Amino acid sequence: MAKLRTALLSAAHLLMDLTTVAFVYILIGVREFTLPEGAWYSERPALAIAACVLVYDLLAFGLQPFIGALVDGKKRAAPLLYGSLFGAGIAALVCALCDYPQEINALSVALLALFSLCNALFHVAAGAFVIAESEKKSAPLGVFVSLGAVGVALGRLYAPALLGAAGIGLAGFGAVFLFLKTGDKVLCPHFARIAAPPYETEADILPLALLAFAVFVRGFGGSALPAGYELSPLFVLLAALAAAFGKAAGGFLADIAGVRAVAICLPVAACLLAFGANWPAVYLMGLVLFNTSMPVTLWLSFAALPRLRNTAFGVMACFLMLGSVLAMAVSVPMWVSFALVLLSGAAIAAAPCLFKNKSCLPMRRKKGEYHV
Repeated sequence: MAKLRTALLSAAHLLMDLTTVAFVYILIGVREFTLPEGAWYSERPALAIAACVLVYDLLAFGLQPFIGALVDGKKRAAPLLYGSLFGAGIAALVCALCDYPQEINALSVALLALFSLCNALFHVAAGAFVIAESEKKSAPLGVFVSLGAVGVALGRLYAPALLGAAGIGLAGFGAVFLFLKTGDKVLCPHFARIAAPPYETEADILPLALLAFAVFVRGFGGSALPAGYELSPLFVLLAALAAAFGKAAGGFLADIAGVRAVAICLPVAACLLAFGANWPAVYLMGLVLFNTSMPVTLWLSFAALPRLRNTAFGVMACFLMLGSVLAMAVSVPMWVSFALVLLSGAAIAAAPCLFKNKSCLPMRRKKGEYHV
C-alpha cells in the first residue's frame, strides 16, 4: 500500500505544479502559446512579469528548507499536506469561477504568495511521507518527483482552461488522504508521525555542500542549454514527458546499478543537449539522461543529513531554483553550460567518497553485500 500512496502523491504533485504554474501564467497575462514564434505572449510590463516569477520561485522553493526543518522538528507532515491541497485547490477553483486575476494588483499578488506557499508546503510534506517509505531506495523518490514536470508543462500551455479542474482535483486528493482508510491505514496519515531515521550520526557537511553545488550548477547549466529550434506545444509536452521518464528511471537505475551509474548519464546528457540541440529526438534523449540524477542527488543529501532528511530535501530544491533563476538572468556560451553539466556529474559521483557515515548511503545489493 505504500506504493499506492506514493503513486497518489505523485499524481497530486502533477496537479499542484499545474495549478500553481497556471495561476502564475494567468497573472502575468499569458493567455496563449503563439506560433510559429514558439513563445508565450503577454502585454504585461516585462519588469512586472519578472517580479512575479521571482516572487513565485523564491517562495515556492526558497521556503522549502525552513518547512523541512519544521517537519523534522515536529515529526508531523500530514497537517501541512492537507492544508496545501485544500488551500491551493479551493483558491484555484474560486479564481477559475471568477475569471481572476485580470491584472497584477495587491490581491492577485497575495494569491500568488498563497499558491507559492501551498506549493512549498506540498513538496516538503508529501516528500516527507515518500522519504519515510523509501528506506535505502531511490525509486520511490524518482516516481514522486517525476510528474511535476508534466504538471508544469500543462500549466504553461493550458493555464486558463485547466485551472478550475486542477483545483477540484487537488481538493479531491485532500479528501482522499483524509477519509480513505485501508487495512494498514497507509492512506490515512492524519495522525501519522514521520518516523525519525534510525541513524545516530552527525551531519556530513562536506558532501552536502558538494551536492548543493552540483544541484546549483546543474540547474544553471541545464537551463542554459535550450533547444536550438522553434518550439511547439507538442514538443513542450514531449520534453516534459522525457524529463518525467528520466527522473523515474534514475531512481530505479540507482537502486539496480548504483549511484555512479547514474552520474555517468550526465556527461552523455551534456553531449546530447549541447550538440544535438537541432535534432528533437536527440535533444529529448538528452533530457531523459539529464534528469536521471535528481532522485539520486536527493537520496545522497538525506545520507548527509540523516536526522534532517526533510530539511535536506528543501535545501536541494532551493539550490536548484537559484541555479535556474541565475540562468534566466545571465547568458553564457554553450561550452560553459556544457562544462557545468559535466562538473555536476563529477560532483555527484565524488560525493559518496566523502561520506563519513557510510552506513547511511543508499546502495545497491549484490550477493549479500552493499555497494555504492
